[in-house]
Amino acid sequence: MLQEKQKWFKDEFNIPNEKCLHGEGWIAPFCKAYKIKEYQQHGEAGSIDPSTVDSEWAHVQKVLATFPLKDWWNFNETSLFAFAPPDHGLATKQMKGKKKE
Repeated sequence: MLQEKQKWFKDEFNIPNEKCLHGEGWIAPFCKAYKIKEYQQHGEAGSIDPSTVDSEWAHVQKVLATFPLKDWWNFNETSLFAFAPPDHGLATKQMKGKKKE
């Protein structure tokens, strides 16, 4: 993200290549100087009803039972939410969560 912003500034202000910072060596000192860290963004605590999870899990089991085992695939959470908003980002402090609608 910082490298994309660097490119934007370079293009926006017509900075010549010989005056640009190249590579990734500048990122760690920059983040340290400005106390920037990567933080996990959490949603609202307790926003999921456990009974809903149980009923949906039962539904998934019924659907999977209709397929032969050779057709089952393992997926992580990123495959289920291809267009979900990011759950982490760069900041100077941890931010409070908010309900994701």
